[in-house]
Amino acid sequence: MINNKINMNKSLMALVVIIPIMTLLSFYIYMEYIKTKDEIFKVIQEHLMNEKMHLFKNYAHYITLKYGKELRTKVMTDKSLAKNLEDELRLLQGNEIQYLYILYKAEDGKFRYILDATEDEEERADVNQKFDVHSDIWEKAYSSKKVAITQQQGLQTLWITMAYPLVVEDEVIGVLGADFTYDVYSAIVTTLSPLEKIFLYINIFMAIMLLLAYLLVYLYYKTRKKAFIDPLTKVYNRQYLTDFLERNSLQDYALFIIDLDNFKHINDNFGHDIGDEVLISVVNTIKLNIRENDILIRFGGEEFLILVYKEDTYDIVSIANRIREKVMRETIFAQDSKINMTISIGINPVPYKAKNIEEAIKIADEQLYIAKSSGRNIVKIFSDVVATKSRTTKRISDIQDAIDSQRVQCALQPIYWAESNQVVKYEMLMRLVDLNGSLIMPMEFIPYIKHTQVYINLTRIVLERAIDLLQRNDYALSINLDLQDILNEDILLLLQEKFLDKKELASRLTIEILEHEEVNDFELINSKLLFLKEIGFKLAIDDFGSGYANFRYLMSFDIDILKIDGSIIKNIDKDKTAYNIVKAIVAFAKEMNMDVVAEQIETKEELETVLEIGVKYLQGYYLGRPSFEYNK
Repeated sequence: MINNKINMNKSLMALVVIIPIMTLLSFYIYMEYIKTKDEIFKVIQEHLMNEKMHLFKNYAHYITLKYGKELRTKVMTDKSLAKNLEDELRLLQGNEIQYLYILYKAEDGKFRYILDATEDEEERADVNQKFDVHSDIWEKAYSSKKVAITQQQGLQTLWITMAYPLVVEDEVIGVLGADFTYDVYSAIVTTLSPLEKIFLYINIFMAIMLLLAYLLVYLYYKTRKKAFIDPLTKVYNRQYLTDFLERNSLQDYALFIIDLDNFKHINDNFGHDIGDEVLISVVNTIKLNIRENDILIRFGGEEFLILVYKEDTYDIVSIANRIREKVMRETIFAQDSKINMTISIGINPVPYKAKNIEEAIKIADEQLYIAKSSGRNIVKIFSDVVATKSRTTKRISDIQDAIDSQRVQCALQPIYWAESNQVVKYEMLMRLVDLNGSLIMPMEFIPYIKHTQVYINLTRIVLERAIDLLQRNDYALSINLDLQDILNEDILLLLQEKFLDKKELASRLTIEILEHEEVNDFELINSKLLFLKEIGFKLAIDDFGSGYANFRYLMSFDIDILKIDGSIIKNIDKDKTAYNIVKAIVAFAKEMNMDVVAEQIETKEELETVLEIGVKYLQGYYLGRPSFEYNK
């Protein structure tokens, strides 16, 4: 299953993980504190209870041993004895005991006083006075002949009532009762209260932080998702592509580029509102005919990209034709108009073989261009499908056969001068045409013929085409050569031979040097470049800014033009870093008296941004695609 979720920022992810853990830890500590406080209270309570139990046990033993079963009779008949016993009983009170008394159970089942040691005489009960029972502990003490206790714990105070049976010869003759309280709790609470408040405030704070963290996650996803969604069509925009490819491999996908045929006529004839309705309707049709694992992206105004997920059995051409036919058969009702649209589709079935996503898209875009040039409402697939079934295009003999059969073509892409908005130069882009009429990109055959005579033959054809075009036109051209080509003596002799006594033509030809590795032999390369300058060629560094090697040898060589790498131009209107890089390159080139070309301009916004920076030469699909028509 593909991972098409929006990637979370690592810092935010850490926040979302750490804060809940800290909150749980804080809550755990607080609960452990409450548990510890309760255990302290229990320990204190148990200690105090045991202390009173021991005291009452000794007193019970003393009074039952001394008076036995005659205790109640003697107290009731001898007032002085009653007073003396109450005074003795009062000695047990201490500071905690509020009420201390001995009760007996009368024949009517009610409890009455034998002795009352209450300090206040006005509150003291008389002998045989009825005792108002508020608890069943007295009955429990009588029936069980064991001590009975009831207690109530307030916020800061512990209240206890104890009934201790006076047993003589296995008969309960009375119950020693006590009501007492312990203020030691207030001291504990006073000591622990600040700490408890701290823990409570920490928990409240962490709970708030947890809510804020999840709110941030919600807002992050909402904002980030909004940033990746095209507001009109509600499908992904091109910014999502970079995020998606950070988590997924192109090896799992085929790549479609879809363009609405003659969409400009819709806007011109019906207006942009109707154009938007048509665009939305076509997108909805496409969405209904792709699978859940396919990724639909609005790549430009009326241009869409689909990453088609590869399964064990799939036919990408059939998928593309199904989409094309569904769109063609759909009638769009917009206001009072019925509109039928068609689409053209270019397919790159193996985008992972390209050096980057930009190159993979270019290959699909080339096929789209062929589809539109061939009459529109057509699906064109990159010939690597043929190459996968049969590797003939990769064999030297077959490439030589393409040369012999005149199946080598050169498309031209215009380069504009910003101040006049006029084409001042074309870049020559070599293509092979296979036996089925499909174009084969250089990356599919050049690696197999490097350092062979076939490669020299191809270079000779390109140079001859360049000379022919320069002789028939007044514009300039540029061709691409590797740095290794510059070091190849056969290539240098060929350049010298073809432009012998053609100084004026050489002055209108720029050699764009391709280099992606660090330069080592500066002196040797410099000598070869000076040789080219003597012939009359201009020299340009292609893909400038894509690596550190370019800048190093730039300082040593006599370079005329810098072509800024297309990956930097992409989204320059949104990417502040790219903007600053291009600004710095333009300033540097001005100091070095060099021209600057911005290539791969694909949107109006990118164009406006590079113009604002001060780039003078412009190239890209937004301005003009490679075409064979310019050769005429």
